[in-house]
Amino acid sequence: LEEKGVEVIVGDSPGGPMSERRLKKAYNKSGWNRVEEETSAELLYNTGEETTSHPGGVIKKSFSTIETFSEVDGVVNLPKLKTHNLTVFTGAVKNTFGIVHGMTKSAYHGTFKGLTDFSDMLLDVYNMVSPRISIMDGIWSMEGSGPASGEGVRTDMILASRNGIALDHAACKAVGIPIQKVETIGRSELDPEEIEYVKLIPNDFNYSFNYPKGGTTPWWAPDILAGLLANFYLDRPTLDREKCIKCAKCMDICPKNAITMKEYGPNISWWKCIRCYCCSEICPVEALDVE
Repeated sequence: LEEKGVEVIVGDSPGGPMSERRLKKAYNKSGWNRVEEETSAELLYNTGEETTSHPGGVIKKSFSTIETFSEVDGVVNLPKLKTHNLTVFTGAVKNTFGIVHGMTKSAYHGTFKGLTDFSDMLLDVYNMVSPRISIMDGIWSMEGSGPASGEGVRTDMILASRNGIALDHAACKAVGIPIQKVETIGRSELDPEEIEYVKLIPNDFNYSFNYPKGGTTPWWAPDILAGLLANFYLDRPTLDREKCIKCAKCMDICPKNAITMKEYGPNISWWKCIRCYCCSEICPVEALDVE
């Protein structure tokens, strides 16, 4: 892109309040601060928010997005291959959720608390962003209780496609995650028979990931029972009191106000918790885990 004279902005919109200080901290921790040191690209520090219309949305027709989204000509999507306690898998589709502004992500979890609706919303975001290309980093991937408490695993893969849904399908097949567990694939219009592989195919890899069962009731359960079964079927985040630093970030981000702070740390209401796992993701010391 630099050779073509393209002005590149590299950035993210992490969950939680948007501020330049928090962005700098994220870039330093991830090593992204090297972007400006070693290339002509600049890092995103614009924390502005705006509403972006998406008339073609299935479940949502507009989104609160980062301001920079409307200022660029195109988006290159750079997901990491990893598991996720709520959606089972985080890939190209869910990575575009980063266009949504800061704390609004938590609000959307509260609005679309069923996994089917949440997945439809993610597909709406992906189609709104419409990345020029998605390039997935699978050199080091994550299995287990992702994205906050998973285990790193060396998979030595780089995957790329102009169709992020096809990319997610190929990644899941390569690491042994059942396609029917990933609703952002299953509820899309993707026809797997139309996927064309340029070099390797998923069967060339022999990985069998340990993946979470996901934040959904059994796939066969009717929607009317989803809310009731969630309390019995889904795991709530559990607190490791020795790790907890009582920062209350989990309480602040909870979309349903299901967390109150006690002397020992956060207390999660069994009935209010919708199993979105925002608290587990935001915890800076991995004190909230999902078994």
